[in-house]
Amino acid sequence: MQSYRGGRILLIGASGQVGRALAACFPAGAIVRASHRHAGADDIRLDLGDDRAVDRVLTEVGPELVLLAGAMCNAEQCEIEADTCYRINTRGPQAVAEYARRSGACLVYFSTDHVFDGAKPEPYVETDATNPLYVYARSKERGETAIREILPDRHLIVRTGWVYGPDAARRNFTFGLVDRITAGQVVTVASDQWGCPTYTDDLAAATRFLVERGAHGIYHATGPEFVDRATLALLVCEHFGLPSASVLPRPTSELGQVARRSLRVRLDCSKLRRAGAPPFRAIADGLRALAGAHAPEGIR
Repeated sequence: MQSYRGGRILLIGASGQVGRALAACFPAGAIVRASHRHAGADDIRLDLGDDRAVDRVLTEVGPELVLLAGAMCNAEQCEIEADTCYRINTRGPQAVAEYARRSGACLVYFSTDHVFDGAKPEPYVETDATNPLYVYARSKERGETAIREILPDRHLIVRTGWVYGPDAARRNFTFGLVDRITAGQVVTVASDQWGCPTYTDDLAAATRFLVERGAHGIYHATGPEFVDRATLALLVCEHFGLPSASVLPRPTSELGQVARRSLRVRLDCSKLRRAGAPPFRAIADGLRALAGAHAPEGIR
């Protein structure tokens, strides 16, 4: 993939937490923002599930680089509305890739660690065979496949997971947990779902690093620590000054979740480190930064 030289960037999914971090990391004057449900006043409203709208916006903007961070992400909703999920998460990226093939643009696509089933005890490398277990994960894998086939030399696929960071809408796991406990709720959290929490600003910095160096292909990019959801929840309580008794650890089998999630997926990020990308922060450092600036008024 050719290195980014300062041309126009179309950021799809700008209102999401990864999109916010990307917008803050890349040159502000180059970015054109596009969002769907939570579009801001300056955002182009774009439904990734609408092929014609995708092509129209891309043609109007004429980007040199597309950062594709938008997706339908609610795993339970994706199971219930599978057709919509595939339209947004598979057909949408395919339409973006088809435009990029015609125009010469480069494409960065954010995918998920859950393209893997978690059966491998060792961390997954980029060349390992995928085996997604549920609709959301399958839709992202199919998006990856479409992009690789259409843009063999002008794509960058960044697999990540458990993203958290500054989020004005407070939609991520961390803020959702904080707000529910602050409201007096006891929150049931999976004790057997493991992953690597990834601070969004670190993910954005690594992405820019790769783009500016013309990296292409697949890169794994997650935080350095492997923990279960319940442990992460207890760490959130510790850093936000919340009662740990409000976290109720339970196995996934007792949660009644529709989507059959991969339980233990750890990505090997050594390829990213070898490339020289800036390191990702530890969980404690990320939560400390969030608690200092984004805790609810009552617990600051």
